Amino acid sequence: MKLNKIALAVVAAAVMPVAANAGVTVTPLLLGYHYVDGISKTEDKQGEQFAGTHQDNGLYTGAGIGIELTPTIALELEYGETDSDALYANGDKVNGHEFEQKSYSGNFTIGTETFSGYTNSPFKPYVLIGAGQSKTSMVFDDGSKATSKDTIGNLGLGAYYRINDALSLRGEGRAIYNFDHGWWEGLALAGLNVVLGGHLAPAAPLVEPTPVEPAPVILTDGDDDQDGVPNSVDKCPGTPLNVVVDADGCPREIPTDDALRMELRVFFDNDKTVIKDQYRPEIQKVAEKMSEYPNSTASIEGHASKTGPSARYNQRLSEARANAVKSMLVNQFGVAPQRISTVGYGYDRPIADNNTAEGRAMNRRVYAIITGNNSGTTVQTKDMNVQ
Repeated sequence: MKLNKIALAVVAAAVMPVAANAGVTVTPLLLGYHYVDGISKTEDKQGEQFAGTHQDNGLYTGAGIGIELTPTIALELEYGETDSDALYANGDKVNGHEFEQKSYSGNFTIGTETFSGYTNSPFKPYVLIGAGQSKTSMVFDDGSKATSKDTIGNLGLGAYYRINDALSLRGEGRAIYNFDHGWWEGLALAGLNVVLGGHLAPAAPLVEPTPVEPAPVILTDGDDDQDGVPNSVDKCPGTPLNVVVDADGCPREIPTDDALRMELRVFFDNDKTVIKDQYRPEIQKVAEKMSEYPNSTASIEGHASKTGPSARYNQRLSEARANAVKSMLVNQFGVAPQRISTVGYGYDRPIADNNTAEGRAMNRRVYAIITGNNSGTTVQTKDMNVQ
């Protein structure tokens, strides 16, 4: 099987669509040294083909055009020529005879960074592999030629040194195998590589997208109890209109300190300690207030008019009257006895004239003072003046 110029053109046309987004490379001049002489098997094989003669080593000149398929892999079409002397098997020059060799090949250059990862280093080693056609002719002194067209395979190692994004120096060593006749040739070459439009850039690394916090949802779902807190967050729906609420829509409670001061007056008949029925409701009110104010206390004073056998008698009478009121509070209305104190003043503290019947009736009395406070909380309303 032999490749010819038409086959190379077909290969080039096939890859042109790929080249649309690839960097185009041009090597306007390749200079090298073509090795044939000294490779014994090659000398023998060419001697069989060309009447006992073989090629001498010679100067290789060529050019190439290619495309970058990826940042590290390129395809290049190359044309080259070698003109050299014809030699006998013993190495003597054949006068009047010379060799012309023309080659056409398509080569892939595969950068080592394909496997190791792309870097910004200007030094880019590569492996070359390709195939093509070689046309070797021995030219006689009369101008006639003996020509062999053969299929060749290329395998080489090289490197680019990038001067900038457009220009690179290139050096390469290549082994060439002739498939049709089974001989090897060698080629060492160098050149200047030009990239039109710049090299392909490596793919940008994947960047994880930054999560975006969702925008807060502003609820406009109404406020049925008109307390200023939307229904969706109102923990105490149905709050009365006049009540002050907190952020949850619940009534706001404020501390209270309600002071109690209450007076009780009970009047008695002469020389009596029996409480008249008309004073029972008043005493009951005192008991109720003392129940409402658990820390309240009652101080009960007993008094007498200036009658009777003696001051001592009236003293005891006043004490008995005070104890009668205490007894009703404790026994009939359940007030704790330790919350009540009693004292008797006899007739020493009159509030009216003891020389008249009306005055003495006013002095036969019990006077009680009930004091205390009730600390706690209460629901704040909008009409309260809270300091």
